[in-house]
Amino acid sequence: AGALIAGMGGALGTVLRALVRHEFLAGHLPAWVATLAVNVVATFLAGFCGRFLLGHLTRREAIATDVLDPAQERLHRLAMLWITGFCGGLSTFSAFGLDAADLARNGHLGELALNTALSLGLGLPSAMAGLALGWRLNPHR
Repeated sequence: AGALIAGMGGALGTVLRALVRHEFLAGHLPAWVATLAVNVVATFLAGFCGRFLLGHLTRREAIATDVLDPAQERLHRLAMLWITGFCGGLSTFSAFGLDAADLARNGHLGELALNTALSLGLGLPSAMAGLALGWRLNPHR
């Protein structure tokens, strides 16, 4: 059941990623900017959802596959839908790698450096901000 739930969320995230990429390219922005945008947003959402949905659990409880408590099972299913599924489909490390390879191959080393720096420089704070907001709004902490 968890894989099916994650797949449904993944389909939604993937469609949104494709739409964002299309709009960025239609606006004459580089493909790597679209990839950066969806990765940063997905990182924030994953941090937020993880902390908000599962913040009251220990790490071992949060990744457990044999959940017996009905309330925890519901939270795990929501986490599978939104974190593993939606955020996993929205974000894309493979596109980041291909974008970076294209930039390097075409000699756009400044853009390659900027893309790499922004991916790390925005990704980590984005995850931390999502975690912080999720923690603040989590009623079970």
